[in-house]
Amino acid sequence: MLENKDIQKLAKLSRLEISDVDVESMKGHLEHMLAHLDELRSLDLSGVEPMTSVDEPVTVLRADVPGGCLSHELAFRNAPRVDNDHFVIPKVIG
Repeated sequence: MLENKDIQKLAKLSRLEISDVDVESMKGHLEHMLAHLDELRSLDLSGVEPMTSVDEPVTVLRADVPGGCLSHELAFRNAPRVDNDHFVIPKVIG
């Protein structure tokens, strides 16, 4: 059973301001949630496999086959500046 001081402490830890009027309402909601958690704790889940997501996604991968690569001429064709077979870019960090 929660007491008013428990609600005030939770509010303080959560950095929430709760008026004295709202403490009783909040107390009822929290007690309801805690009762629900107790019900969940009482379930026998010994035969249930843990899961990492709800939808169990299937990833379809293609074969990793090496392909051709660009020649230097083709790679540097649209570069604004090239120096010694490297892209030249403006300095980003001062």
